Amino acid sequence: MLSVLIPTYNYNTFFLVKEIHQQLILEDIQFEIICLDDGSKSPLNEKNKDINKLSFSSFKSLENNIGRSAIRNLLAKKAIYNWLLFLDADVIPVNSNFIKNYIHCFKKDKTVFCGGLLYQNKKENFRLLRYKYGKRHEEISVDKRIEHPDKYFFTSNFLVRKEIFNSVKFEEKLMQYGREDLLFSLELIKKGYKIEHINNEVYHLGLDKNDLFVAKTKEAMENLIFIDKQSLIDTKEMPLLALVRKISILRMTRIVGVFHLFFEKLAIKKSSVFFLNCMKVSYMCHLKLKHE
Repeated sequence: MLSVLIPTYNYNTFFLVKEIHQQLILEDIQFEIICLDDGSKSPLNEKNKDINKLSFSSFKSLENNIGRSAIRNLLAKKAIYNWLLFLDADVIPVNSNFIKNYIHCFKKDKTVFCGGLLYQNKKENFRLLRYKYGKRHEEISVDKRIEHPDKYFFTSNFLVRKEIFNSVKFEEKLMQYGREDLLFSLELIKKGYKIEHINNEVYHLGLDKNDLFVAKTKEAMENLIFIDKQSLIDTKEMPLLALVRKISILRMTRIVGVFHLFFEKLAIKKSSVFFLNCMKVSYMCHLKLKHE
């Protein structure tokens, strides 16, 4: 009935799997949990092997890294049940009815369900740029998510029928971090499927340090440039691309692009979402020049 699919990379996923497993047992449904490590060769995989001791659960590490999109497609291919629940490795359900809430969704066809994200208000998180960014751009109320279903689609916590997933899949041309969720959600809508947002959040636990988060953000910007060059998205559907295009029309791309390292340093030093957003625009302009 339900396949829970968890891609991981250099992360101890056992605690998440154990919690999900307990909830599934209580619901008394047919299920499987599949966890795949994307070739990290991490020592943490020794702990992840304990997943194999849980009933109807498996962990395996791939020999080579295949990318965030490809590993999700591989997980779906391995799944034997008709409903797929995708979870990131570094999350944990907010409440004990997490699985029950998703089971209630099984009655609807042609619909993909997004549970949402929350960030724990812990003292050690308050100065992290990843926490501040998540609180501002990802911890969104269900009412607001409903208004913009594609904008707030996150791969970290969603439920989809296998037949729907197979008709869309993740874009495997994207090898680096970021933006695979945007392409997937837009393709869902283009094919006539509905994205329904519900109150069934998970906490995002694995908060990167500032320098690593900024580096991943730059990778996401590189993916966005690639998406644009490959015409995989309409510029109108991505405000950041539209802004960079306006800057190009005004012939200010070179000037704006010069400042990306300046904004990057300020974003890291001050844990500033404002300077991170400035860096995004500036770095996009820098990349545009680089690829011309």
